[in-house]
Amino acid sequence: MPVEVRGGVELRKALKKFTPDLAKALPKEVATALKPIVKTGKGYLPDNGQILSGWVTRPNSTGTFPTYDVSIAKSKIGYKTTPSKPNSKGFRSLVSIFNKNAAASIYERMGKLSPESVFVKNQQQKYNAPFKGKDRMQGRVLFRAYDENNGKARDAVITAINSAADALNKSTKV
Repeated sequence: MPVEVRGGVELRKALKKFTPDLAKALPKEVATALKPIVKTGKGYLPDNGQILSGWVTRPNSTGTFPTYDVSIAKSKIGYKTTPSKPNSKGFRSLVSIFNKNAAASIYERMGKLSPESVFVKNQQQKYNAPFKGKDRMQGRVLFRAYDENNGKARDAVITAINSAADALNKSTKV
């Protein structure tokens, strides 16, 4: 899933400085490439009736384990086209697809590390969804949607960045 692009942040700064119209067009092109993955991922989330009854939202619950509600889970899945802050190794994410719901994240990865747990076995008996992806990038929702996209979004994002860089270079030639 991760692809290394050098000079992406500098390109965005140069686009804002020299060609503001290109700076606005680049995130739109990238968003066009990411929207199908997000939409497909939202479709892979199970309905409230397909989840274990003890995991759905209860009015008088005082527990700390996150409860599952499909409408909340779908609203917390999205994409971001602005660069992130550098991590401890200095890398940034120029584009990201995210899942900000704890219960949906649990559903995405449950059974990856402990496939023999009672919770995982019970959920798989009720609603079994396949894992897709490779190695650590394996899951049931977003990783599955990305894997089934066959790299089309990744290629479209790289093409958008390269075409913006080429357009910037053409416009700044003296």
